[in-house]
Amino acid sequence: MDRAGVRWTADGDEFRFRAKRWSLDLCSTLLWRHVDPVELLRRPEDLSHWLVAAQLCTEPVEVSQAQVGEARTLREAMYRLFGERLGGASLGPADVASVNAAATRAGRFPQLTVAGRVAWSASEPVSAALAAVAADGIDLLTDTLAERVRECAAPDCAFLFVDTSRPGTRRWCAQDRCGNREHVRQHRARRTERSGRPRRTERHQGPG
Repeated sequence: MDRAGVRWTADGDEFRFRAKRWSLDLCSTLLWRHVDPVELLRRPEDLSHWLVAAQLCTEPVEVSQAQVGEARTLREAMYRLFGERLGGASLGPADVASVNAAATRAGRFPQLTVAGRVAWSASEPVSAALAAVAADGIDLLTDTLAERVRECAAPDCAFLFVDTSRPGTRRWCAQDRCGNREHVRQHRARRTERSGRPRRTERHQGPG
């Protein structure tokens, strides 16, 4: 456990952005989903931190507890929709409605900076940021890349990612993390299995 009782990820980062897609990375704010779920979006400051880390907001914004609930509702709706897309099932109407509703609250607009760059602003920054996440999810779910969405094969990880490998056989959200950990597990399991087997005894032959 770490700051204020929040358990951080193994490498010390509170949030992971392995998928490089807002919709998928938001789903990763519930750690160890299948084994020992840890909620990273518990308080308004958690969501504000995530929005800045995801580059959806340029600075910390005021967030209400109700908006934390909206973010978590959007996250779970998208997670189920990606799972259904991955499994070839029909998309759940209620989750589709949730994502569509979030996407309508856009309101982001570009602003030109004196450095000649674009900065995004919004009158309701949290709603606008979540709308951008929903829009990203809609774009991915309706794109050919949807067929490349995967869930990490590590049994204690549920992170989603887009498999951009040429053969389309990537199994891990991160080879240097989950991939290596799973290889270590398998190696230890094989070693334990071997050590548990009875040793063969040599058959002694009697005098010839």
